[in-house]
Amino acid sequence: MKKKLQEYGIHVPPGNRGEISGKGVTAEFEWDGESHLTITITEKPFIVSCGAAAGKIKGFVKECHGS
Repeated sequence: MKKKLQEYGIHVPPGNRGEISGKGVTAEFEWDGESHLTITITEKPFIVSCGAAAGKIKGFVKECHGS
């Protein structure tokens, strides 16, 4: 998933927690190394609704689920 995010131009730090950013959105992430990934959006453009940002993230995670 990290590789795919980086291909989309989103900076992802090494490790299982940290801050990701790109496309005007910044978020904190924490992964337990197995099955639980928590993503908290901390900044987004005013014109992007929280629902739209969350929907994009959920869609991306579903897309990567099988890889």
